[in-house]
Amino acid sequence: MKSLKTCVVGLAMVMAMGASARVEAQTCLDSQYATITQGNYILQNDEWGLSGDPGGWQQICNGSASSGSWSSTWFWSEGTGTIKAYPSIYAGWNYGTWSPGGGFPVVISAQDSLPTSVSFDMTGDNVYDAAYDLFFSPSTNPTSPSAEMMVWLNYGGHNPAGTKQASAVMLGGVSGTWDVWKGTGGGTWPLWTFVRTAQVTSFSGKLQPFIYYLAYTKGWLNSSWYELNIEFGTEIIYSNDANGSITVSSFSASAK
Repeated sequence: MKSLKTCVVGLAMVMAMGASARVEAQTCLDSQYATITQGNYILQNDEWGLSGDPGGWQQICNGSASSGSWSSTWFWSEGTGTIKAYPSIYAGWNYGTWSPGGGFPVVISAQDSLPTSVSFDMTGDNVYDAAYDLFFSPSTNPTSPSAEMMVWLNYGGHNPAGTKQASAVMLGGVSGTWDVWKGTGGGTWPLWTFVRTAQVTSFSGKLQPFIYYLAYTKGWLNSSWYELNIEFGTEIIYSNDANGSITVSSFSASAK
């Protein structure tokens, strides 16, 4: 059973005639795969790597459905040095569960734009990456993905899975330059990671150019497959502070 914490956040709302206050409940979840539906999106703890350090702790808290805001706080000692969790928000598919909105799945060859924006802050002395995560499959509703793509915006202390394939790649319509890595996700499927060479804490644009690079420039990804989702969160390895956190002040994502 999922455990649930209810944190109370006071929001003072002053009316034009007299003073009135309303208290809004913020929901925080701390069990391994707990989720919260928020507007068109789903928030998830996704503590998929707990075997690396089962003594750690993490929770995800909802924010505003209108802005896609949310937060997560954690503490993990070094443990095995592997990824412990990916607290995140997503539109579309995640292992058979679909968000209320987003317009997924879409076939890669249709070259839908995949517009998205995010703004976030990190605190703590963490080993981590703050990144988008996208899944691909020849099926419209698979039990697991057949390929994966990550887009790292902010990071520290570790490298993506696999080996670097290209450096300082420029993508049409996307700011910055990107190093491209190729490895394995989930132990079985190909995982490509784009790492922004100059780190940022916000992104606004289209994710389609990243997929175009994989499918058409390099021919690594089958263009007849489906793009299933857009996720954004932080992969946590450990924190040297009492706790680390991510606060996402805004997020949006859709297929078109």
